[in-house]
Amino acid sequence: MIVGLTAAIAQGANTVTRDIDLWFETIADPGIGPAAKAAGGMWISGFGLMPAQLGGALGDRFDVVNHMSGLDRFEVEYKRAKTVTIDGVSVSVLPLDRILVSKRAADRLKDRAVIPALEEALAAIEESET
Repeated sequence: MIVGLTAAIAQGANTVTRDIDLWFETIADPGIGPAAKAAGGMWISGFGLMPAQLGGALGDRFDVVNHMSGLDRFEVEYKRAKTVTIDGVSVSVLPLDRILVSKRAADRLKDRAVIPALEEALAAIEESET
C-alpha cells in the first residue's frame, strides 16, 4: 500500500515529496524481490539491524515502511485503503484522514509542516462527497 505524501498527493493534496513510501504487510512476501527486479531494482530483505530496503534504480525513489505512527496494524489499515489510478495502474493508498492521523502522531517538524495542506485536501474531499 502506498502511504505518506505520495498517497496524499494521489488524493489531491497540494504538497510535494521526494520518494514513495510503500507499506508491506510482511517483508517476507516472496513476490517483492521479483517485482523489484522487474522494475530495474533489487530487494534487500534486511538482516541484523539493517532494515529491508529497495536498492539499485529503485533505492532513491521508494522507501520500505513496516510501521506507521499512530495507526493500526497493516491488515486493519489495508481494509480502509482507497484505490486510485496512477499512470494507468490501480494502486492501494492509505486514505487521507489516516495519513493525517499518522503525521500528527509522528509529530516531526516535516510532518507538522504539511498538515495544513493535508487538512485542506481532506476538507475539499469531504465537501465534494456531501
